[in-house]
Amino acid sequence: MVAGRPGPWYEGAATFLHAPMVDFDTLKPGMVAVSGAPHDSTHSTRFGTRTGPKGVREASLPLADKLRNAGKKGLVDVATGARLVMKDGVLADVGDANVYPTDVMKTTEGIAGLVYEVVKRGAFSVCLGGDHYVGYPSCLGATRAIVEKDPRVKVGYIHVDGHLDFTDGNPIFGRYNHGTNARRISELPMVSPSNMAWVGIQGWVSTEQWDLIHKNGAKIFTHKDLWELGAREVARRAADHAIQGCDYIYVSLDIDCIDTGFAPGTGGVVIGSVTPLMYLQIIEELAKYPILAFDLTEVTPRLDYTERTPRMAAEAVLRFIGRKVFEIH
Repeated sequence: MVAGRPGPWYEGAATFLHAPMVDFDTLKPGMVAVSGAPHDSTHSTRFGTRTGPKGVREASLPLADKLRNAGKKGLVDVATGARLVMKDGVLADVGDANVYPTDVMKTTEGIAGLVYEVVKRGAFSVCLGGDHYVGYPSCLGATRAIVEKDPRVKVGYIHVDGHLDFTDGNPIFGRYNHGTNARRISELPMVSPSNMAWVGIQGWVSTEQWDLIHKNGAKIFTHKDLWELGAREVARRAADHAIQGCDYIYVSLDIDCIDTGFAPGTGGVVIGSVTPLMYLQIIEELAKYPILAFDLTEVTPRLDYTERTPRMAAEAVLRFIGRKVFEIH
């Protein structure tokens, strides 16, 4: 965020939290770099997530205005009483990845290449989607960069979603689409399928996905688990499982983990699922663990004229990176 920036929140370039737009060579260890992956060519229902990155960035601007007006005194978290002061020079926006609507593999490398450049420089990558396929190339780029530094690194994986996304293929879209992203991640050499965990799954899933995940020794926490055990407890259990024997966890967030009654601006409809508060509690707990990078996907602004879905997504991102971008007193 640009300190002391004049004008109303909706004026100027729509970067996340009005962070400066920078190139890769500006990034340094300890920085947080937000990027976009405006891709929805492998989505099957309620198209429009390609505008998600732009929508989430725009939805973050009122938050940026609040932070700017708070100045050096910061904001008070009313839930904890902690005072939050934005650090200078930590948050940056690196723009959007190159995507190719008719070439999914070229798009895969475009997104993976951007995230690779961010993580390679020691920055923390936040990739805004896009349909949930984006999670695979984002994880691919992050793991490529970290393994390049140390080939022995192992990465766990947490999938926060209403759906498993663990099918092996689709007769129309093939092996690379928004329903196969977690399956493709499970095949990465530095990711052990037993160190995967799903949070928020609801409805009906295929027997093949359900059985294979359990055979692998992975964990599935349903929306019922969240209601009965509490969101923070489920997040802790998922993270404790994912980090066993691993150095980092990659987290992939789908906004449709939230009940569509609260967040209608998404491609997948989920009914009877989690509340926005539970979603934020999951994120706050996961942020306490050694997270390599994360993505947030499936925001479709055109389906929500109230703008609450992209605003939920913007707040979710800020909750995730809060420990990195705020001085907390």
